[in-house]
Amino acid sequence: MTPVSRLIFTSIAFLATACASTPAPSKNGNSGIDSLNARLVSAYRARDPQSYAALFTDSAVFEWPAFNSVRGPAELAAMARDNWAAERDVDLRLSVASRRLGGDHATEFGAFEQTWTDSAGVRRTEYGRYVSYLLRQSDGSWRMDRFFGFEDSTRVASTKGRA
Repeated sequence: MTPVSRLIFTSIAFLATACASTPAPSKNGNSGIDSLNARLVSAYRARDPQSYAALFTDSAVFEWPAFNSVRGPAELAAMARDNWAAERDVDLRLSVASRRLGGDHATEFGAFEQTWTDSAGVRRTEYGRYVSYLLRQSDGSWRMDRFFGFEDSTRVASTKGRA
C-alpha cells in the first residue's frame, strides 16, 4: 500500500467511525421531542404532577420570573401540585418557533397559551414564551433538563368587541 493510499484509507476509516458514533439530527429526534411535548400537554390537562415531573431529568431546573427556581423531579411535582390546586379545566397549547438538534441534546424556542378556570369560576389565559434544553436519554426518549419561561409582555389584552 502506498503512503497516499494508506492516508486515504485511514481518513475514510476515521470519518466512518466518527459518523457512526454521533447520531445525526433527524426526524426521529423531532418526533421524540414532539412526543415529549404531547405528554407535557397531557400532564397539564390531567393536572398530574407526577406525570409532569417525569418529563424532566433528575438534574432539571425550572426557571420563571414569578416563581422561585426549582430543581429536580420532586420539586417540580410539588410546584405543579401547588399551582394546579386552585385551577380547573387546565389546558396548554405550545407553538414551537424553532428547534435545534445536536445529537444527544436539543434546544427549543416557542410560545405557549395556558388556559384555566380559577377558584372563582373565571376563565383565565396566560400567554408566554419559553426556551427549553432537552437531553436524549439512553433509551432514545427525550427529557427536559432546563426550562425558562416568561409571560409574554407583547400580548395586548383584548377588550370586549376587539380582538
